[in-house]
Amino acid sequence: MTFIAEFLSEAKKIIEQLDGDAVERMVELVKSTRSRGGRLFILGVGGSAGNASHAVNDFRKIVGLKPTHRQITYPS
Repeated sequence: MTFIAEFLSEAKKIIEQLDGDAVERMVELVKSTRSRGGRLFILGVGGSAGNASHAVNDFRKIVGLKPTHRQITYPS
């Protein structure tokens, strides 16, 4: 089996295991969070921080989010 054939076979197995209903629920949760003015945090530590940063940028491109700058106020 070639590398490409093996890669596609493994990808297919992984995709077939995804729960479409769970993905839909997650989409609805993100949509409702956005409509309420909520925030989504994606965290990473060490090398994972780079992965988290890239994931945020990709996510924002996919869903068309623009950066917002909100002032954070803390209770006195």
